[in-house]
Amino acid sequence: MDRRLEAVPESGVVGAGPDIPALYEKHKDAMYRVARSMLRGDADHRAEDIVQEAVISLWRTPPKDVESWEAVFIQTVKRKVYDLWKSSANQHEVLVLDDATPLDDELGGDDLGLDPAVVIEEIREREALVAVVRGAMAELARTDPEGAHAYRQVKELERTSQEVAAEMGVSDSRVRQHIMRARKRLMEILSASGGAL
Repeated sequence: MDRRLEAVPESGVVGAGPDIPALYEKHKDAMYRVARSMLRGDADHRAEDIVQEAVISLWRTPPKDVESWEAVFIQTVKRKVYDLWKSSANQHEVLVLDDATPLDDELGGDDLGLDPAVVIEEIREREALVAVVRGAMAELARTDPEGAHAYRQVKELERTSQEVAAEMGVSDSRVRQHIMRARKRLMEILSASGGAL
């Protein structure tokens, strides 16, 4: 168990709430399995952090009237991974934009003949397009979380629908249905926002 849990203040009377450390011990294998499958390439590096953040989150504000603690732990892990993806996507876009700007001495100064105003306008257009797509994906995640997850896993992360089906505990055809529904909804959202691609 993470030492950070020792610093988390207990709320209420001792023994009044769920025993989160004991529940963690019981369900940690499922938590790590979900974290590793969602993170794939980053699994070894990030899974432990994600699981520990999930446990600390539940420790601080445990839910009431829980029917399945395993489901609660798994959903919390998934939310932490989604949060990581959101922050990673934002950080990645910043890095891409930084990397796309050559240093003056890297390409011989201003000898390229590019008008800085044109370059800045192109960067702004790209940022605006990225913001529209991100907003559409966020709306899709709010209205159809399963569809958004399946779509992102297969279309963006290039995983097979069979892998995603095994992770989600549904059939391969169900994953394809999620993706088709998500694609249709995503196009509707983009079209309504004026950002149809």
